[in-house]
This record gives sequence, structure tokens and C-alpha cells, in this order.
Amino acid sequence: MSVAPDVGRKHRMKTAALGCITYLAIAGFVFGSLLKPVFLATIWSDRLGAPHWLWIVSACFAVGATSFLIPARFSIVRGPIFVAVALAGSLLSVGAYADNLRLKALNEFGADRQTQHSFLESVRHAPEEFQFFLHTAVMKHCVPYAWSYRTMNFYRIPLRAAVNVMPARWLTECSIHRE
Repeated sequence: MSVAPDVGRKHRMKTAALGCITYLAIAGFVFGSLLKPVFLATIWSDRLGAPHWLWIVSACFAVGATSFLIPARFSIVRGPIFVAVALAGSLLSVGAYADNLRLKALNEFGADRQTQHSFLESVRHAPEEFQFFLHTAVMKHCVPYAWSYRTMNFYRIPLRAAVNVMPARWLTECSIHRE
């Protein structure tokens, strides 16, 4: 009777459990939801219109997979390192990429006023059923606009909605009032 396979199985269970704990911690603290990372990568993947973002995620998963090359004596950390690099690495890399694209578009747009939130804040807040969170809000010649990560562009906000989401000071300065 061999004891080694049983020890190996327990060891794999520990690394899998640590990987799950790592996922739960990152998903809960960073994304604000345990299922949001899965949904963003699958059924909500069309909500980010940035080209090439799936390649960035794939590269992060590939880099994370190198954790399985860690020597056997440290193999208990393979699962947690894979999850941390794949999940957090993807979020930070795609976030930096999307923020860069948004900032480039913002400079080209030439807004008079602006307020911005990082991609990480946007991931935490969106999608919400009643959207009062704007990724980036701008005014150009007293016309309100907001940023869409889906189209990677600015869209005009109707005045009846702008009074609920734009900074009050801007509304006053532009004489935009509730109807």
C-alpha cells in the first residue's frame, strides 16, 4: 500500500483551496462581487470595446501558468500565484490599457470641464441597474457627455439625465436646470 498518492492528493487539494481563497479575496475586494470576474470575461465581454483586451487577458493567464513551473517543494503556492497573476494581472493590465485609451480620447475631445474615474473604479461600479456612476463626465460648450467603455467614445447625455449625474457646479455654470 502506497501513501504517496494520498499525500499528493492532499497537497493538490491544499493548493486548490488556496487558489480558491485567492480568487475569493480578489473578486470580493477588487471587483466587489464573486461572480463579476467570470461575467466580465464571458457574458459581459462585449461591454469593453477596447481592441485587443482579450489578448492582454490571455497573456496574463499564460504568465500565470508559469507558476506551475515552480519547484515541487514550493508547489503549494502554484494555485494561488496562478490565480493572482491571471486575475489581478489581467485587471491591472487591461485597466491601464483602457485608461490610456480613455485619456487619449479625452485629450482629443477637448472638453471644457471633466471629472474622471479609473477603470478599476468603473469595474467595481458597473454594471448597475440604475446607472448614476459615470466613468468620465465632461462638458464641452455646456453640452454634457459621458464616456462609454463599450464604444470607447463619448456620448451626449440628455439634459433630463444630466441633472442627475453631472456635477452641480457645472449645471449651474451652464444654466442647466431640472424641468
